[in-house]
Order: sequence, then structure tokens, then C-alpha cells
Amino acid sequence: MRHSAGLGGMGRAAEFFTPVLRSLCHVPAVVSLSAERTSDSFEASWASKIGTTASALRQCARVLVRDSPDAVYLPISQWGLPLLRDVLVVALAKATGSAPVLHLHGAQLPAKLSGAPVLRKALSGAHWIVLSEYVAAELKASGCRTGSVTVIRNPVLGAPPEVGARPPHPITPAPSAARPLRVGWLGTMCRAKGFDLLCDAVDRMRRSGAAVEFSAAGMRRDVPRSRMHCVDRDLGVLQPADVPAFWSAVDVFVLPARWTEGLPFVLLEALQAGCAVAGTRSPGCAELFHHGCVDDVEPTVGSVTRFLEMCRTDLDGVRRRQQEAWDQLRPLYTHERVEKSFARFWETAPFGQS
Repeated sequence: MRHSAGLGGMGRAAEFFTPVLRSLCHVPAVVSLSAERTSDSFEASWASKIGTTASALRQCARVLVRDSPDAVYLPISQWGLPLLRDVLVVALAKATGSAPVLHLHGAQLPAKLSGAPVLRKALSGAHWIVLSEYVAAELKASGCRTGSVTVIRNPVLGAPPEVGARPPHPITPAPSAARPLRVGWLGTMCRAKGFDLLCDAVDRMRRSGAAVEFSAAGMRRDVPRSRMHCVDRDLGVLQPADVPAFWSAVDVFVLPARWTEGLPFVLLEALQAGCAVAGTRSPGCAELFHHGCVDDVEPTVGSVTRFLEMCRTDLDGVRRRQQEAWDQLRPLYTHERVEKSFARFWETAPFGQS
């Protein structure tokens, strides 16, 4: 089961993991979990959501009865109707003797499991793939009985440079009156991810006299169009082929999320592009913060503004410090390393072996 490529991180993960899975195993069917969207808006209509949910459950039941697969691979959601759907998929898999393999691309579900005994029971015995050792520890501490827990990171998308090489877009002189600090946003524009905080921080910088150019790309969720006045370049939803060009025109990326993020592809891409990067610390990407690849900011306007000011005065220093740390971790996030970890999981899986 998979999400469409246009649905944020889970969709982008599906673009990588689904072909790898199909190359490793016999996959009798791939069931889409994503509702149709009629525009670039984040939310599909309720009619589309309910229709897609019912269709996914029907297809899943049909495949389970017809083909009796050893396992059902499910990128599990963390809330709402999608989580209810996924619980029903797990129940169908158990009822037909298939092992549920739950790939958790976020970091919020373990806390929810801790306080929800019914949910723990519904998902008990599943085999989990999680983003980091930190998420694995929280999952084990939640009290949910697991068949296994395996850590597999998200890969860096795009061709990675050699370890130790200079960043793909070169270190440039600190911004001056002749060249503004170029701030970028790539992803869903919503309060949960802190887009409004970054907008307010950019406005505060400009009121203090700093030259800042702000580019944004992605779907707007709960951000009114009137709030986009601070954005110099509103690029809409980018196609994958256009993403490298976006990063080549950005100096700084900040993700001051109010919620608990997983391991966002945008953090990895921004690091790979040589940007100065900051975000809110979370279990999914704690490794990047612990090693100094990403600076820690609070989800407040003041904290984000301070990071932007630091970049304005010493962009070279921030980039160099982060890239030196990223050079040490980058090998863990390459396509080849992640693909090998994913393959090892299926080759050694404690189910479907006779």
C-alpha cells in the first residue's frame, strides 16, 4: 500500500520504497491510499476521502483473500480517518494470516499509543520500520507489543556528492546590500509546520533594515492568500525535476514546526544543497541535531529571527560548520545504504519463511 507522490513526505517515501519493494518481493497488488485532489490545495474533499478509504479497504480485502500474501506493507498514518483505515487494514491482515509491516514515517504515533490501550491492542504484533533509534525507543516504551522494530532512515533524494566534497551550491560571501539573504520554504504551508512563524521572522528582519528574499513552494493548507504578502516568489507546487533549481537559489531553510516532525526530506535536501538549516528538534531527526548538522530553533518568531540574523552576519560560518557535521552522517542516508537496509529487512523477515 502506498501514497501518491504529491502527498508530502509519505508520498515521496513511496516513490523510493515502493519500486525497491517490488524488486525484492513478489507484490501481487499495490493499493493507493491517497484521495484525489482537484487543485493544489492540501485537503481533498470529504467525499473523495471516504470514497478512497472504502476503495482501499475493498481492494486490500480482495487481495488478502485471493492471494494470501505473507505480509502487508503499510505506511501507517498517525491520526484521523487515515489511521482508522490503517487499523482496519491491520485487522484484515491478521484475520487472513498476513503479517502487518507498518512503516512509520513520522514520530507522533508512539506518544498516541502510550495513552490509547485500544489502539495498542489493535496494532499489537505488527512489524515496525521507524526513522531513528529515538523513535524506536519511544515505540518500545509505549507499551505496544511488537513483532519487531527496525530502523531505516529516509534517503537523501537526488544525486549525493562524494563524502567530503564541497556543497553542491558553493559557499558564497555573506549577504550584503548588493545581495539579500535568500530564505526558502519547500513543503506544505501551514501553522503546524511553522510557516507563519517564518513569515513573521522575515517581516521582522525587513523592518530592521535587513535585505531578505523569501521564496516559497508547496501547497497552502491553513494559510490565507493575504498572508503571502511577505513572499517574493510564490512558486506553487514544484515538480520533482524543478526542486534542485529551487535549492540552488536558497541560502537558508528553517522548519520551526509546532508539531512533532518525522525525518523531513526537505531537511535532508537542504543540507545536501549546502544551505544553512534549522528546525524544531524531534525524535525522527534527532540524529541530525545531535551531530550539529541542523541548528535547533524554538517554534517562536524570536528564535527563528535570531537564526536568520546569525545567517545574515556569518552565513559562511554556519554553512561550513553544518556541512562538516553532515559529511560524517551523509553515508548513512545515501540511496544505496537505505536500499540495503530495506532489503535486509525483507531478506531476514521473521515471516513467510519455510
